[in-house]
Amino acid sequence: MSARHLLLAAAFLYPVACQPDYETAFQDFAEKFNKTYTDASERKERFEKFKATYDFIKEQNGKNNKYQLGINTFADQSSEEFAKSHFGYIKPKKLWGGLENVGTHVYNGEALEDSIDWTKKGAVTPVKNQGQCGSCWSFSTTGALEGALKMATGKLASLSEEMLVDCSKQNHGCGGGSMDLAFEYVEKNGLCTEESYKYIAGKGHAGKCHKSSCSMGLGAGQVTGFKDVKSNSVESMMSALMKGPVSIAVEADKPTFQSYKSGVMTGLCGKNLDHGILAVGYGTEDGTKYWKVKNSWGSIWGMDGYAKLERGKGGSDECGILSQASYPLVSDKPGPGPSPTPPSPPSPPSPGTSHYEQPPCQDDEVQLQIQGIDGSMCSSKCTESACPTDVPEGTKDTPSCCLQDASSGDKYCALECGIGGCPPGASCKHPSGALMGVCVYPSSEEGEHFQNVKYVATPQDITV
Repeated sequence: MSARHLLLAAAFLYPVACQPDYETAFQDFAEKFNKTYTDASERKERFEKFKATYDFIKEQNGKNNKYQLGINTFADQSSEEFAKSHFGYIKPKKLWGGLENVGTHVYNGEALEDSIDWTKKGAVTPVKNQGQCGSCWSFSTTGALEGALKMATGKLASLSEEMLVDCSKQNHGCGGGSMDLAFEYVEKNGLCTEESYKYIAGKGHAGKCHKSSCSMGLGAGQVTGFKDVKSNSVESMMSALMKGPVSIAVEADKPTFQSYKSGVMTGLCGKNLDHGILAVGYGTEDGTKYWKVKNSWGSIWGMDGYAKLERGKGGSDECGILSQASYPLVSDKPGPGPSPTPPSPPSPPSPGTSHYEQPPCQDDEVQLQIQGIDGSMCSSKCTESACPTDVPEGTKDTPSCCLQDASSGDKYCALECGIGGCPPGASCKHPSGALMGVCVYPSSEEGEHFQNVKYVATPQDITV
């Protein structure tokens, strides 16, 4: 073969040799992040979205950027889909609601540190994960309060986002909210500890408010006011961060933010604020100045849950970080301030109007929760596969005698589902290895009767 023919052969072979092995990459991704899909159609959809993310990351990492992107658990979601469940900041009509503004934090010429990092000073709790709930506002709120409480008392306590999601009715739970209104709520009501009021809204549903039964980490009246930080002022923000972590809102609706891995994000977004996060410091990396922020998408995102945004680019700075920054003032003990209303004795729950309603259950039902399925259901015993046929309004799925007690052999009824068709407020969840699933509601705070049950359609026992 002539030299010319060899060159032509190489030219035709080269593009083929450099094609990414998408299928292998997707399989590795699914295994690493424990991804399962209901059927071939959903897998194909996720595969196509993964390919788009994969190509975008490869393209961006091939440029001379100061940041690197990487495959994370969100790689099989489009930017539009991701935004629906992982943002949630809503700017309030009145900044900080009715909480007292004790002034604006302005830089007065004091000496500023070259760098500061509150994660190394014991004022920041471990990275948390909001899940598929638009509750970023609650995590930004607790982060600022945790830091301020540490400054006031010398003790770091992890505070409850779930209490804010469930109980701060001026906000909208998983539908979004603002740190300002959440701070106002805490000033009046205090805030429970994370341990005593755990986060359960990660599947996209808020729980029922049960603040009277938890342990207070921050007393009513302990938040005495707030200070906003002068907008569009790098020095004022640096000065505020020398006092502790600062609650901020940013624009995060860009694919670069979704796939961020490391380095300093530059030139990514404007100031269309849609996501509440926490500023925890600032510094310089390879000559580029940055703000260090704590996100609420778990430690799998970014630098173990943290990111660096360019500092000093002008205006509201990278992603609008200087647009609306604030921090609370916290006393070392409760009061002065309004005292919380004493809790009323709990009223006995009223049963639903049909079977398979959200708990509390009918007299002939028990509340079940199956290990491996996040949620609970009302279930009655079935005899010879007969199940009650009255279902909640709007239900399309069919009652089935599809659950069995692993120890007694007793059978129980449930709404068996494929993908959709469950009652309003319930969702279709699939036991491991099963083609069909059961309709479950978000778990209530107490009163569940756990059973050793298995899904009849699968040989694998699901034991609680």
